[in-house]
Amino acid sequence: MPKISAIITTWNRALMLHRAISSVLGQTFTEFELLILDNSSSDNTADVVKEFNDPRIYYIRHAPGNISWARNLGVRESRGEFLAFLDDDDEWLPNKLEDQYQIFKEDKIGKTGLVYGAYFHITAESGKIFETIFPKLRGHVYNYVISHRDTLTGSASNPLLRKSAVIKVGSYDENVTTGEDYEMFLRLSKEFYFDYVKKPLVNIYVHQGYRLSYRLEDYLNTELTVYKKHHSFITSHPRVHLLFLQIIAGKLIRLARPKEAREYLKKALAVKSFHPRTWLQYLLSFLPNRFYHKGHVLAVSWYHSRERSKRSSP
Repeated sequence: MPKISAIITTWNRALMLHRAISSVLGQTFTEFELLILDNSSSDNTADVVKEFNDPRIYYIRHAPGNISWARNLGVRESRGEFLAFLDDDDEWLPNKLEDQYQIFKEDKIGKTGLVYGAYFHITAESGKIFETIFPKLRGHVYNYVISHRDTLTGSASNPLLRKSAVIKVGSYDENVTTGEDYEMFLRLSKEFYFDYVKKPLVNIYVHQGYRLSYRLEDYLNTELTVYKKHHSFITSHPRVHLLFLQIIAGKLIRLARPKEAREYLKKALAVKSFHPRTWLQYLLSFLPNRFYHKGHVLAVSWYHSRERSKRSSP
């Protein structure tokens, strides 16, 4: 029985998939299975998989479904005690699984649910590499994750997850199709400890225009889902509450739904009656939608400049 189930979800990425598969098979830790979940690709994905003659590979071609559904399929089909997802355009460094598995072995009470590590961001078009400085936090990190809206991982390709913990918190919410990792990791951080490996574990490739191409409606849905599921914590922390209300309102305005946006901004004003960003958003909500984005950028730039000036003042 494999100790770790590596899971690659893919769709029409045959050219990139070869690199991802090779990085899994090149791991120093070898007690794993590799599930490749193909979302009905129309390219030569199946042929790429066949090039690898390794009995640990299981290729599953499934009917079209969203990313959360596909990840849950991987959870159901996996046999390992731990789960490691890999996006088809990313690449693991050779010691990733070994280093993370060692952290889990040191946890004698089984309270750790996720182990993450440092990572590199690589611009796919230019090959430029950026080593990301990440918060080194372990233990109960829920307050940080929700307050800073930061999964700590940078990508689903980074962490190693305890399968029983993922199942206990309900796995992925299949109604969330953008930011699904943040939403699930947030629930996981509420129930289980996080830990980390200091050195880089993964190369995350950033494609110009790709990772920002998700629909704004999906981002709004994620924000509303998190706001609803974690309402008690959010509303009991004014700074966090204010931030969520402002973000939700901003997305509603960009979606040409200004009346709904103003309802959230009124709630924001009830949290803090005078906050420049809230009032700026409120005023901008009356502008024609085509002017909102430019006005929003200018307003946010002014606000951050103002905050920096305040911090630098004696």
